[in-house]
Amino acid sequence: MYRRHKYDIIIVLSLIGFGVSIYLAVTKYLGATVPCSITGGCEDVLSSKYATIFGLPLAVWGAVFYIGVIGTALLANHYQMWKKILTILLSLGAIAAIYFLSLQFFVLHKVCQYCLITDILAIVLLLLDLNIEHKKESLP
Repeated sequence: MYRRHKYDIIIVLSLIGFGVSIYLAVTKYLGATVPCSITGGCEDVLSSKYATIFGLPLAVWGAVFYIGVIGTALLANHYQMWKKILTILLSLGAIAAIYFLSLQFFVLHKVCQYCLITDILAIVLLLLDLNIEHKKESLP
């Protein structure tokens, strides 16, 4: 598989993360309750004091993150500088995801299935990006 196709995979996975983030943001602003049939802790997590940063729901920040990843990945297909920016962006996203997962598991003791999806996606995206760069450098 060519490097370009792997960036396309990053874009597709980011679209999924964007969709989940937008769903959570819209639900939050409409005051609706998200169905949480798998983990059962969505409302506890989404209404916790950790669910907002600078007055905005984390879902909004997630949507901004995933849009940034999509734009950066599109540029990374063509420009070397954007590959480095993508790696930095995904690293920050993965660090944030690990932090948010830690909050859910060890502080709140509740898990939101939607948050879990976006957090795991952020980590997978970084691993995929690092795999792209590693394989490219190891080729003769």
